[in-house]
Amino acid sequence: MPEPLGADAPAGQFSAARAHRHVERIATEPRPVGSAAHDRVRDYLVAELREAGLSPEVLPVVGVETRRSSAVTGRMQNIRATIPGTDPTGRVLLVAHYDSVELGPGATDDGHGVAAILETVRALRSGPAPRNDVTVLFTDGEEPGMVGAQAYATSSELGDPDRTVVLNLESRGTSGRVVMFETGPHNSALVPALSGHVPVTTSLAYEVYRLLPNYTDFTAFRQAGLTGMNFANVAGSANYDTSQDNLANSSRGSLQDLGSTALAATRKLGAADIAAVDEGSDATYFSFAGLLVRCPGALVLPLAALATAGFAAALWWASRRSAVSARRVAVAAATVPLPLLGAAGLGWAGWQLLLLVRPDYAGFVNGDPYRPGVTAAGFAVLAVAVVWIWAALLRRRFGTLEVSAAVTGWLTGLAVVTAWLTPGASYLFVWPALFGAAGLAVAARLPEEAPLREVAGALACLPAALLLVPVAVLLFPTLGLAMAAGPLLMVALFAATLPLPFTGARPRVRARILALRSGLALATGLAVIAAGVARDGVDSRHPSQVSLVYALDGDTHRARWASTGLGSHAWLEPYVDGGEARLEDAFPPMRWPGVWRTGTAERMTAPSPTLKVVDSRERGGTREVRLHVSAQGGNPEQLMLFVDTRNTTVVSGGAEGRELPGGDTRESLNGRWTWGYTYLSPPAAGFDLTLTVRGKGPLRVRAVAQTTGFPRGALRTPPPSTLTWSGLDSGFTLVTRAFTV
Repeated sequence: MPEPLGADAPAGQFSAARAHRHVERIATEPRPVGSAAHDRVRDYLVAELREAGLSPEVLPVVGVETRRSSAVTGRMQNIRATIPGTDPTGRVLLVAHYDSVELGPGATDDGHGVAAILETVRALRSGPAPRNDVTVLFTDGEEPGMVGAQAYATSSELGDPDRTVVLNLESRGTSGRVVMFETGPHNSALVPALSGHVPVTTSLAYEVYRLLPNYTDFTAFRQAGLTGMNFANVAGSANYDTSQDNLANSSRGSLQDLGSTALAATRKLGAADIAAVDEGSDATYFSFAGLLVRCPGALVLPLAALATAGFAAALWWASRRSAVSARRVAVAAATVPLPLLGAAGLGWAGWQLLLLVRPDYAGFVNGDPYRPGVTAAGFAVLAVAVVWIWAALLRRRFGTLEVSAAVTGWLTGLAVVTAWLTPGASYLFVWPALFGAAGLAVAARLPEEAPLREVAGALACLPAALLLVPVAVLLFPTLGLAMAAGPLLMVALFAATLPLPFTGARPRVRARILALRSGLALATGLAVIAAGVARDGVDSRHPSQVSLVYALDGDTHRARWASTGLGSHAWLEPYVDGGEARLEDAFPPMRWPGVWRTGTAERMTAPSPTLKVVDSRERGGTREVRLHVSAQGGNPEQLMLFVDTRNTTVVSGGAEGRELPGGDTRESLNGRWTWGYTYLSPPAAGFDLTLTVRGKGPLRVRAVAQTTGFPRGALRTPPPSTLTWSGLDSGFTLVTRAFTV
């Protein structure tokens, strides 16, 4: 982690102290779309850009986002300003979103991104103007679904996609190194821009990112045909999207890392020939010890083929010299998946046991508690122990070189498979495979009693240590302890390449020595995990996270408390002691997790949806209905409408002059509410929604008003300081009503 620079740092450098002053102005309270705090931050950003000598403009637009569970629209206010280039070949587009979730002030997500861009602009303006245009874009509505970015990326404001490079600054935690985790196409022309200040990065990262349920504004720009790079820090994810993403947990070191990376990349791309970016290819890359290592994508398959040929030649050579038996190597290779799967299974089972000991851990949406480091280290030690147990059993029947050759064979196979399917991950295996094959060939030449014979046979451990271990370290905070199986696979594969379990002593006692080492490793791992869990206690800085929703049926006037059941705290129990229930039928947004813990609540006044039929007419086998949706009793943050599609098909829709998709736009566990629509921060007067439907019988809909917080007096006692709302399905009020049209 770089040392944060003070406010007296040279003008041309990025200073976390200067940038954090912006965070302190931005992240004083939550700033969701349409809130007064949101408008205050918008005005502050415009003023700061103007103070920097730019000419900022607010771009009001109605955005539509359709990739999530319902179509989402809202009136967005993106902010744009440009540093003109001296001889532009294109532009660098610096992007960060300035809205936050409803429950948290978003000091890091995305206060750090916004502040980093403001400080980057100041640093750029202190020196010579860049060759290319540098455009700042503060997007709106990222949290509810990248609505502002989607609106900008699909508008004429976007400009020429082939002459624009996007640098998107995000956050998925509140601490740790910044990770460049995603690139667009032609990344061989982009990644070199990281050499000025190298972040943590690996071409494997995007392969992992695609498996996670996360999207950023960069997604909208990629889909619009732009390329670029996406940055975020991922440690401290327990604070993500909660009230704990606050100034107290804002890491100046992370801010320095993000800003220094963004400034260096902007300067390099600002001087580059952006028009030539599309001539680049896709490369594999990774960072190590502050260095950026790159390999052309065109070499991925040839290197995998070389590894295959090298292993085949080494195995033939070793067999010819009677150092190994090819048949016995094949038998040993058949057992290699056992310790790998054992380590992964241990990670899954270990998390389940942790939930029994610490049920409050279930409240962490991203599967990682506040202080997971020691516990993760304990799991890694257990993974090594599993490998050593396997090695102890294998050494009863197979020679050391045969076991090493079996591991190298798997590395070779993984190199080939990933070269075809996930080229960005191939480098993790191809270099250990090449070293392993070379080591096997060298070991086969040495006398059986030579002390370096077994070490040479395990030569694969050298690149494995440099490649697999850093990736495991990165995957732990990325996936969390709940998905520790991923990083533990890497740990186990690395442990399988080590010579340590196979050296020393005479052959007949090695298995016993390995068994002893394995037992000690198991005991050590369990002790470390116990210490990590004991260290990760609950207090006001590290509160339990629970789910609680106030749900009111506006037709029956029945009110209830509901919780997903994730997380645990004694304060919560009296609110959800009424048993479990399925709520989706009356409350369509509450489909997941299917069954909710519920309890009786006192009926209170809260913003409630209303619906009026403005027009209805038949058109050639379809029916076009225009509805006016609004709220009474206050202004909700969201108004939603869901169509009962059991006997009705939504052909299309429209709101605020924008088209909405028809068909099934969302999953519904009961199969009833498969079309949904959400309006963010609706105007007090409401809005019109047009639906074109087909089907027999009346149109049945559910309108829902969502408001942050609970009605005054609904809670019997205020939550203690050792509790906060989870980042999912928590801390809001839902009021629903049924309508037949």
